[in-house]
Amino acid sequence: MRKGEFREALCKEFDLVEAKWRLPKERSKSGDGIVIPLSEVVLDWLKELQIRSCGSEYVFPSRRRSKRPCMGKDTLNRAIIKLFGHEPGKKKQPANQMGDMEHFTVHDLRRTCRSLLAAQGTPGHVAERCLNHKLKGVEGIYDRYDYFDERRKAFDSLASQVIAITS
Repeated sequence: MRKGEFREALCKEFDLVEAKWRLPKERSKSGDGIVIPLSEVVLDWLKELQIRSCGSEYVFPSRRRSKRPCMGKDTLNRAIIKLFGHEPGKKKQPANQMGDMEHFTVHDLRRTCRSLLAAQGTPGHVAERCLNHKLKGVEGIYDRYDYFDERRKAFDSLASQVIAITS
């Protein structure tokens, strides 16, 4: 999903029994609500995040007292910068356990996801719906199917790839 949709996520949007995230249209960039299938590893992460949110209604609550009830807009990108040693004005850190990586942002993860979906053979229209993109042209006008089961299969396969790489 998009960074804003993710960082502003409310705990009540997630059904951990049915493994679904119901992103409401009010918070979706596309303007359409969408039900997102969740893989097992994501369910595990969400359970841990619920514990760490200390009863907040947000999955990612603000850690400091502020007017914002959820994580700040630049928090994730700053975390990536610190983790991989790309802080502006600082000498590049030696390679860490993740190896020497080029600078990237949270949004680059969407591109990576789309590329991995293509590499694993996910049809383009399903991969586009995985990213909550509207289908374009005549296809978008006539094809109203949400591809939920196909998206679940694509996400489960992608999760297996990520787990294999990181294990």
